[in-house]
Parts: sequence; C-alpha cells; structure tokens
Amino acid sequence: MTDQALQEIVREAMAAERNGYQFYSMAAERSDDPGARGAFSALAEDERRHHELLRTRYGEIVRGEPVDWSELRGHEAASEGPGGFFSEAFHERLEGRHLEMSALAIGILLERESIAFYSRSAAEASDPEVRAFFEGLAAWENEHYQALLRQQDALKDEYWRANRFEPLL
Repeated sequence: MTDQALQEIVREAMAAERNGYQFYSMAAERSDDPGARGAFSALAEDERRHHELLRTRYGEIVRGEPVDWSELRGHEAASEGPGGFFSEAFHERLEGRHLEMSALAIGILLERESIAFYSRSAAEASDPEVRAFFEGLAAWENEHYQALLRQQDALKDEYWRANRFEPLL
C-alpha cells in the first residue's frame, strides 16, 4: 500500500470518526434518560479518541516521519459489555421513546460500516503493523456494535408493544 493510498484511508477514517462523534454527542444531548446520556457520551468519547489516533498517524504520514502504529496494542476488545445502559425508568416508559431507539439503530449501522471499513483497510495493508492497527480499530468498533445490538435486542419487543407497532407479515 502506498503512502498516498494510506493517507486517503486514514483521511476517510477521520471523517467517519468525526461523524460518529457528532452523532453520539447529539444523541447524548437530546436524550433525557441518564443511562442513555452516559452511554452515548462514552461512545462519543471513544469516537473522539479514534479520530485523535488517526489524526496523529495522518500527520506522521504526511510529514514523512516514522509512524507509530502500535498505539492500539494496549486496547483489548471486550468479549462482553453491558447488556443494557438505559435506566429502569426508561424501560418503564418506552412509549414514544423514538429518539433513543432510532439512535441505537443508526449507531448499529454506523458501527457495522466502520467494522467493514477497518477490516478492508487491514486486508489491504501489506505492513503487519498497519494491519494490526486497523484490526484493532475494527475490534474496538465491534465492541460498540455488540453493546448497541444487545441494548436494541433487550428493548425491541417491549418498545414495539408500548408503541403499538405490528411487524409486517
């Protein structure tokens, strides 16, 4: 992979992480549930950290400096995260809670796209350090994906009942 191709991948990744940060920050700001605010804020902070990691690598590449691809080595993907991060009060009043449920669904899509992007980037990397860096980011995004999916699964049936949704048959 050329430095030019690597620059483009990292630049695209920075934009995606910035978008994720903005999205999760907005979800945290607009939710009135303390658990959701905390969870979405934590996701926003992770996206900000991803962006910062990428921005630093991008600067090193552009300046022709040695690139430190090892920064994610200390981060290990959690096998299990919290199954639910919404408060009990949220569970008790699911009617009309469309913002948080939509944020879960959109977050799942964003995380799935990030996993695919970082996995493709890792597969294209000829340097093992670069490959490991992108695999680490994919694993970190997978943590987010799994946590959001668990939360959505825990609430879906309850939410559909409370809002009188009928699945299309």
